[in-house]
Amino acid sequence: MKIGNNGYNQYVNNVRQNQENTHSKGLSKTNATVNEESVTVDISDAAKQLAKVKSTDTAAMSSNVEAIKKAVLNGTYDVSPEKIANGMMQAMNNQREFTE
Repeated sequence: MKIGNNGYNQYVNNVRQNQENTHSKGLSKTNATVNEESVTVDISDAAKQLAKVKSTDTAAMSSNVEAIKKAVLNGTYDVSPEKIANGMMQAMNNQREFTE
């Protein structure tokens, strides 16, 4: 008794048959025409201001990231064990407060 591949083989054969039918009719996906309705979207002033602030924050963060990358590549990046330890302790305290 054979179990397993019959469904898969049938699926593969159907896909091949559909591809052959599409190509024989001259209907490829690249030649198909799709008619789509247009949609008008209005963005509120608050959303526009939020996007502007976010893009400004992203630009500032990008400049900080670039400065850090440059310092690491130059070998001048200063790692502060105290800052790392303080950050870890703060994260653990925040997690403890969240779970209680």
